[in-house]
Amino acid sequence: MNEYNKIKSKYIEANIQEYRFKDALDVEKVLGYDFRTMRGFKELEEDKKQLAEKLICSFINGHGLETREGIRPTKISREPGKFKVTFKNNGFSYLYDNGTVG
Repeated sequence: MNEYNKIKSKYIEANIQEYRFKDALDVEKVLGYDFRTMRGFKELEEDKKQLAEKLICSFINGHGLETREGIRPTKISREPGKFKVTFKNNGFSYLYDNGTVG
């Protein structure tokens, strides 16, 4: 089985429809980590936690299946109108409340 099919099978086994994550539990089932444990997440207000979860899932879904394996958020902070999310590779992205990425 090639690498792409191995990744696809993880989604099928986890019953993830259309290969799209809807929440952090879906990410954990397929990618093996719960991003809600990253540094800074527990300090967010409850409504911001929910928004961050939605935005992070959308961000990951925006990448191809093979690329998603390498996306691992490690830190999050809140800035006006956006979140700054740092990833394992030390890169970061701004996830704006309206769903855009910067």
